Amino acid sequence: MRQCFLLWNWLLLSVMINRTESGASFYGDGFVRLKTVESSSKNTLHVRFRTSSEDGLLFLAAGETDFLWVALQAGRIQVQVELGSGERTLRSEKAALLNDLTWHSIELQHDGQNITLTVDKSSRSSLRMAGPDLELSVQDGLYVGGLENSDKLYLFNDISHVGFRGCLDEVLFNEHNLLSSLRPYSGYKMVHEVSLSCSPQFSASVNDSISFFSSKAYMSLPMWEVPQEGVFECEFYTSAEDGLLLYSSAGKGDYVALEIRHKRLVAVIRVDGSKTALSSITIMSEGWHSVRLYVAPRALQLTVGEEILNSSFGAKSRALQLNGPLFLGGVDANTFSEVRRNGLLSVVSKHLSGGSFKGCLRNIRVNDQNMGLPNAVVTKDVSVGCEPVKHVKPITATNPETLQPETPQLDKTNSQTFLILNDLEVLEGGRAPLESKHIKLNLDFRKLGIRQSQIMFRIEEQPVHGQLRLDVDPDQLENAFSILALWHGQVMYVHGGSEDPQDFFMFSVFTTSTNKEVPGYLKGSHLHRFNITVTPINDAPELSLPEGNLFILLENSKRHLSTDTLRATDPDSNYRELVFFLLGNLIANAGFLELADNPGNTVTSFSYSDLEAGKVSFVHKGIKNSRMAIRVSDGEKVSNTVVLRIMAVTLEYEVVNNTRVDVIQGRASDIGSKHLAVQVNVAKQAMDIRYDVLDAPFYGELQRLHSSGEWKQTSTFTQKLLEKDRLRYLSTFRGPQFKNVTDGFKCKISIGSASTGEVLVRVRVRWIQYKVTRSKMEVKDDRKVTLTPQEFRIVSKNVNLSENDLHICLLTLPRRGVLLFNDKPLQKNSTFSQRNITDQKVQYKLFEKPNKNLRDMFSFKVFSEYSYSGRHDFRISIKPKVHSVVLRNHGLSLFEGESKIITKDNLFFETFGSGAVRYTVMSSPQHGKLLRINNSRNNIAEFTNQDILEERVLYVHDDSETTRDAFTFWASASSSPNDVEGVFNISIQLVNDQKPVRVVDKVFHVARDSQRLLTSEDLRYHDPDSDYDDGQLLYTRRGITVGEIVSVNDTSHKLYQFHQRDLEEKRVLFVHSGVSFGRFVLFVSDGKHYTSTLLEVSAQEPYLKVANNTGLLVRKGQGVMLQSVNFSVTTNTDVRSDEDVLFEIFHPPSHGILLCEGIEADAFTQYDLKAGHLVYRHDDGRNLMDSFSLTATVNRLRLDVTVPVKVHLESHQKPPQVIHNHSVVVEEGKHVQIHKKELEVVHEDNTPDEIMYTIKTPPSHGFLNRPDGTVETFSQWDINAGHIRYVQEKPGHTDDSFSLDVTNGIVTVGDLVVFVEIVPSFLPLEVSNITLKEGSSTALTEDVIKVTGRHFTELHVQYHVIDGPWHGRIEHSRIPGVPIPSFTRVQVEHEFISYVHDGSETTGDNFTLVANDTDVRKQSEPRVIHVTVTPVNDEAPVITINRILRVWMHSVTEITSDDLSASDRDSAPESLEFIITPPSNGHLALKSAPSRPVLNFTQAHIHRRQLVFLHSGATFGGFHFQVNDGVNFAPRQIFSIAARSLELSLERNRELKVFPGSSKVISVEDLFIATNDYDDIHENRTVVYSVTSPPRLGRLIRPQDDNSTETKPISTFTQNMLKAGLVVYEHTEPVAWTAIDSFIFTASSPPASFPPHTFNIRISYE
Repeated sequence: MRQCFLLWNWLLLSVMINRTESGASFYGDGFVRLKTVESSSKNTLHVRFRTSSEDGLLFLAAGETDFLWVALQAGRIQVQVELGSGERTLRSEKAALLNDLTWHSIELQHDGQNITLTVDKSSRSSLRMAGPDLELSVQDGLYVGGLENSDKLYLFNDISHVGFRGCLDEVLFNEHNLLSSLRPYSGYKMVHEVSLSCSPQFSASVNDSISFFSSKAYMSLPMWEVPQEGVFECEFYTSAEDGLLLYSSAGKGDYVALEIRHKRLVAVIRVDGSKTALSSITIMSEGWHSVRLYVAPRALQLTVGEEILNSSFGAKSRALQLNGPLFLGGVDANTFSEVRRNGLLSVVSKHLSGGSFKGCLRNIRVNDQNMGLPNAVVTKDVSVGCEPVKHVKPITATNPETLQPETPQLDKTNSQTFLILNDLEVLEGGRAPLESKHIKLNLDFRKLGIRQSQIMFRIEEQPVHGQLRLDVDPDQLENAFSILALWHGQVMYVHGGSEDPQDFFMFSVFTTSTNKEVPGYLKGSHLHRFNITVTPINDAPELSLPEGNLFILLENSKRHLSTDTLRATDPDSNYRELVFFLLGNLIANAGFLELADNPGNTVTSFSYSDLEAGKVSFVHKGIKNSRMAIRVSDGEKVSNTVVLRIMAVTLEYEVVNNTRVDVIQGRASDIGSKHLAVQVNVAKQAMDIRYDVLDAPFYGELQRLHSSGEWKQTSTFTQKLLEKDRLRYLSTFRGPQFKNVTDGFKCKISIGSASTGEVLVRVRVRWIQYKVTRSKMEVKDDRKVTLTPQEFRIVSKNVNLSENDLHICLLTLPRRGVLLFNDKPLQKNSTFSQRNITDQKVQYKLFEKPNKNLRDMFSFKVFSEYSYSGRHDFRISIKPKVHSVVLRNHGLSLFEGESKIITKDNLFFETFGSGAVRYTVMSSPQHGKLLRINNSRNNIAEFTNQDILEERVLYVHDDSETTRDAFTFWASASSSPNDVEGVFNISIQLVNDQKPVRVVDKVFHVARDSQRLLTSEDLRYHDPDSDYDDGQLLYTRRGITVGEIVSVNDTSHKLYQFHQRDLEEKRVLFVHSGVSFGRFVLFVSDGKHYTSTLLEVSAQEPYLKVANNTGLLVRKGQGVMLQSVNFSVTTNTDVRSDEDVLFEIFHPPSHGILLCEGIEADAFTQYDLKAGHLVYRHDDGRNLMDSFSLTATVNRLRLDVTVPVKVHLESHQKPPQVIHNHSVVVEEGKHVQIHKKELEVVHEDNTPDEIMYTIKTPPSHGFLNRPDGTVETFSQWDINAGHIRYVQEKPGHTDDSFSLDVTNGIVTVGDLVVFVEIVPSFLPLEVSNITLKEGSSTALTEDVIKVTGRHFTELHVQYHVIDGPWHGRIEHSRIPGVPIPSFTRVQVEHEFISYVHDGSETTGDNFTLVANDTDVRKQSEPRVIHVTVTPVNDEAPVITINRILRVWMHSVTEITSDDLSASDRDSAPESLEFIITPPSNGHLALKSAPSRPVLNFTQAHIHRRQLVFLHSGATFGGFHFQVNDGVNFAPRQIFSIAARSLELSLERNRELKVFPGSSKVISVEDLFIATNDYDDIHENRTVVYSVTSPPRLGRLIRPQDDNSTETKPISTFTQNMLKAGLVVYEHTEPVAWTAIDSFIFTASSPPASFPPHTFNIRISYE
């Protein structure tokens, strides 16, 4: 990007330096086109121009759809851009119009989304493109000044059709300099009607005469408006017999024309097909003639000199409505054919393409308005000033020049002498015909057999500094003319006005004869050069204002004038000779001009040298606004006049730059204007801006550069020092700084002699930090080792310091050796650099050879010239050179649940080689984990000595109640062949960290009013601490309501505390008494931790019950032990021993035998059962079922019990096989039978009724049942028989599941999941909301509308629109514009269906769909699709109310929405901006600042009643306004304001009669003032009376409202008070019989006032 910027600047500079011909002239229909194809998101345009036209195209970059369009519109620059994402418009500021005939420049920068327009290097406006398309794609080329045709008129706007008329000096687009040459190049560059230099006709006034010098010459003016009548007047000079003087078309063949026919002036008008002509009698001889053409709806009048001709039209003829331009002197090429069709004889009689008037026009007036070149739209072949064209005598057969042409003697020997050329002489900027005397032929035409008229000249190269204009027949060859054209004066050279004294053009000669062979030099194959001599003339200087016509400076100050303020150009004079002088004395009241050589003295003229040297200044001393008219002279001619407006303003300033200063610690950083800058409201006036330092920086100092080149500390500086980078911040703090500490300084700003404010400038110091990346070294039996960067390396952070700048200072010395530098010992505080280490100049030398591993170290700090560091250590590891190895394995000791690092003191495999040691873990710890810190969570498989040294190996105990742990390892070293296997033992010291936990928790049963042993089978606690004996647990009880706890050996001894061992040894007895049920609290302690529990006691009658009887499961032919887990009994009586419980077998097993201690048993005890003495052995028969019966006896209680025995085969050990487990399909809300095809489990040795299912997790949206009720278990037989059903009960779900455990009685298969597919009652229609832009459409795809579920994927679904959209429609892409009521799934899949928004100003919409399928007789529930509409600002504002505002003169009137209102359907009132011209009879303002005029406001201001109009000036006026919403514009309108003066008139002033000493009310019958505010029907206008001279004999009072006797004197009162009787005259002074009193009053009703009047009061006893 920087290279592109530099290239652009170089190109612009080269154009300014090598600017040729002072630009190019465009005459309204000219253009330059450059064919190019390019695309870029970064573009730059520079244009310099001058013109007096308000409109005109400057530049166009044309693409297929993209374009960049720059033009003048109403005197302002307008840019329109289309990059593919929407057209945007950018306009220059309104303040200054650019059609003032001074040079202006524009810069347009396009960089991605940003477009910036700069006018005259000061005014700037910008816009931001929306994206995503940000590249300008150019395919159709670049246009300057106009268009080749109308194919690329992107905007339907009149300005698109208006070509530029004026001078263009520079047009640069990216790398293209479009005006570098005006030579056309076929297929690449086209130039049409453009000439070099700036034509004088653009600076001409309406008083200048106009010369038409060719048959194609013409000038077009704006349309001649003749709604009622039209008048055209002029004076003309001609010597031609024929010519078209005026023509304007009215369409449909109607026109008005003025032509010269046979030296007579003829006016022709055609209306409604009827032609009327008036022909003068006066012969148009050479000389000036005046003509007046008057056109009325029914009359035509032609006045030529003193001759007046009249004619009238038919009564039914319509009024003439002209619709084309007004052509003078001729017509353009497009209108020429129309003129010929209309039969104008001055054209029809011509064989050439012109027929234009040849001569001069002056004093042109159209409808009584002076017109001339400043008003021209297009001109061709015209010049300023009258140069009558000499009439060329036509050539006839008798013309002697034809018989004897001026040809020299033939040179028959040399064909090159056939052509004799004489230079053409022309005045600079003028024109001259090319005649036969300039080009002569030396040929024998008879011998060659050709005629002179057949000799043709072809222009091969146009002149460099001018143009050849050919006034020849259009049927003739292009750029070619004959010898006859030279004789007729039809070849004209027009000089471009440059200062070059020579010009030339190249031509060839050929013949049109085809009769015989001609010489080669007549075949057009030779080029000839024709020289043109230009006679220089002294051109007047040209004066312009590059920076605009506004010169701003501060009040009572001085500002220099420079060449940027006044620019004088004079290509034919030395700049040193130019003198500027003032016209008049317009600045006398504002100030004066002075020269630096003579300050204080007024000058009215100065030289260019003074201006260039900066010696000229304007000194302000008076009024704020004035003007200065200036001209420049070269000693002979004077320039145009420019007016420089001078405006003095009050000083305002702003701190525009206050950015942080970055500096490296210890270094300096320049402080420039990019860091600190103050901008005043006169940017171009040099001001003395000074900064005085109030608070100096803490970590550094401010310094300024003196002229001696030395930096010195300063406490004050100026803006100029900042701009010249002569101020800096020097960091002086050298210490370490680990925090991000900033610095700064505070300044007081002084501008001139005024002190304005303070500013704080922050400084960020990049503190230097040093990082020691390597600071250890290993010494292996070497006495002397060199330090290298691999062992000792220091780098700097934040700043890149070289190794020479990094220094090390020794704080301590090593103990086992010495540091050497260049073989010399280093002492404490010695220094060396990092470069010394890199260069291997620092060594470490041991005092003696080591015999074991040793360590050494020294301390140091790092410093540089900028800062220093803290303390660092350098560690040295010293290893002997020994091949043996030593394994240190001392194990590890830690507390239960802790973790501990394995250090070198615990485990280390020492080898004195250089290889790494690796430990491979053969078996991991059993009661903990071996971890690597920050690297793993699982047991590591290996680690190294380095891990141990870095303390990264950690053992973590699992908190189990274990006292020992260990892991085995294999240690190996790469430098030693001896590997070692070992066991690392870990000793764990247990801690009492666990509370006792109850492990037997049940109700204690006892016989009522009896006793029973309380044993560990009834109450038991366990302490998880493994080293604790549960027998030591101590139980403590409080009072018991259902009995007592006593000692077995002494029932009178109540036990309040006992140990768990007492329960185990049956030493605790519970004695029941009282209620049958109760509970009491027990506290259990292990000596450290306490817990509490409740023991529940139930007292019943004595019983003996079966506790459990699960039976026996035995393998066929095998035996199984009978234990208490299979069979046991329980009793609430007091059983002291298990032998007291007796079991007697009264029915032994039928297919086996029950053995007690190996002997067939007929009886056994509870002790035998618990001790495992009983075994049942099967007889290996075929019977797989058996049982035996017995009688249990205890404490005279008996119980008969049968114990079942189930025998299984070996195959029963195999798990059941799942044959089928398929999804169950059910209709929503219905039930379905589960068959074996969906669920089947079998076993080879089990029947279906033996395969049992248990419901583990029930269904979520239904339940399982059988016809007789719900089920928890069922068999495979139930499934096979169809007894098991799934019932679906919860709606709105499409799937369900339940899990089962299935067993064959021996082996269980768990978590068998059965899935259920629920077919919905309604089609599952899923919809999604959509979003689109206003007025657009979007396809209804499957992402928006979809019927889900695998059961409906193949259905032919039909979607029905039951509620259509409110602001759009559903349509088929093949039937656009037609709403459809339904569509199919296939159409949705192919994206044929779309929602189309109707473009209304709505932000939301919705429609409702239903899906239907007749095959399955299902339909969906209605689904609503919500549409979010993104608004698009595409509606133009509309003026709804525009009424005349009627105000009182000099009043303040509120403008409401009843006076002026606009609306926009897609924009808020805050977005509707009114842009107005300054009102002609006052100004608009906001109520918050009524004295500040505004030129723009919003509709919201009107709605909130914030806008007021302050009248001043004329009674009737108004302003133009235009409303926009930021994108769209409403047509311009006029808001009218009518003011009238408010008048007060004294209607009644009658004398008041008062009895002496009394009071009397003054009413409106006595005193009344009326106004002319006739609209005040409710009498809301207030008239206030002010008493200027009170009564002498009484006073004016106002009675109180509360009927009290108190009164209040008044000096003012209102008309309403008079009406209400609240103004009373009270007589107070003694008088004779009669007296006269009075008071003088004035009145006012804003804005009107009333002069003083006297109110008389007669006091009399009469």
